[in-house]
Amino acid sequence: MASETIKHGVNLEQYGAFVENMTENPEDAMLRLGARGVAEGRAMHTLAKLDAYSFGGEEIRRETREYTFPLGAHKEVEADAGFVDPADRPEPVEVALAGLTGCINATIGIVAMENDIDLDGLETTVGLDLDPRVLFGVRGVERSDETYDDFTIDVEVSGPGLTDEDAETLREGARRSPVFNLLSGSHEMTPEVRVKDAPSA
Repeated sequence: MASETIKHGVNLEQYGAFVENMTENPEDAMLRLGARGVAEGRAMHTLAKLDAYSFGGEEIRRETREYTFPLGAHKEVEADAGFVDPADRPEPVEVALAGLTGCINATIGIVAMENDIDLDGLETTVGLDLDPRVLFGVRGVERSDETYDDFTIDVEVSGPGLTDEDAETLREGARRSPVFNLLSGSHEMTPEVRVKDAPSA
């Protein structure tokens, strides 16, 4: 009987209780997320790390949740820029775009579940044009708003009896994606640079 409440791997009764509790006690659902990037001694190469996070005010840290991502640049770009032994690595903007696809898929999956839209397939493809001149100092930071152009997000869904109305519901719902809002919204953030083991004054 309980199996009837399972859809796409989610217990719908428990999910409903989760959302209800979030509505009544929002502090129980708050997340604090972060990442670290350790430079590897070669320009543009970083080992990014994810580990602990906080959920509902409780820090969660465990060895099985330690992820590392080698980040860098494209081999052809490194070769043109004079890097010795150019290498291919995921470029940080590409990783951000990959995160966007995952978050949009997750969000659309939730919206579909809430609206009883049955999806057999869901694929999100994103792309953009990147002007690297600010990165390499050819242009000043004041022109950083010109770095990106032609940002596209294409979502393909399939399922029995899908309608244009369903597609519109999913399209609007995709805007609930946290990563979509991270990338599209204006946020207050300033890099703080501190000197490690700085001598006392």
